[in-house]
Amino acid sequence: MKQVFLTFQKHYFQVFSLFAVLIYLAQRLEISLPALANNYLNDFLCMPIVLKICLEVARFIKSDNRLQLPPMLCFTVTLLFAGYFEGYLPIINARYTQDPWDLLCYAAGMCLFFWLERRIRTE
Repeated sequence: MKQVFLTFQKHYFQVFSLFAVLIYLAQRLEISLPALANNYLNDFLCMPIVLKICLEVARFIKSDNRLQLPPMLCFTVTLLFAGYFEGYLPIINARYTQDPWDLLCYAAGMCLFFWLERRIRTE
């Protein structure tokens, strides 16, 4: 079981990205999804995906595979995403709606990113 978890930790970016793309495609194709998946899963997966991309870009630029994102930077990125998608876009585009549960999803996703990345470095 531990080996399965370690493998997931190393590949969570690919797994989360695949889920996010599949949900997006299902929505575009008007395939019925469970309400939680349809409304909140991509919001939850957003921050681990975005923060992992930021982390890998920073590691590439700095040439340091041990580099970690500072918690305050992760919090700031999450806050900016939440402000943009939950504050600004609903004002200018009817497709977007304000939902306080989305804020919780962004925050939980950020926490999951921290947990996964810290566990990877300590294993």
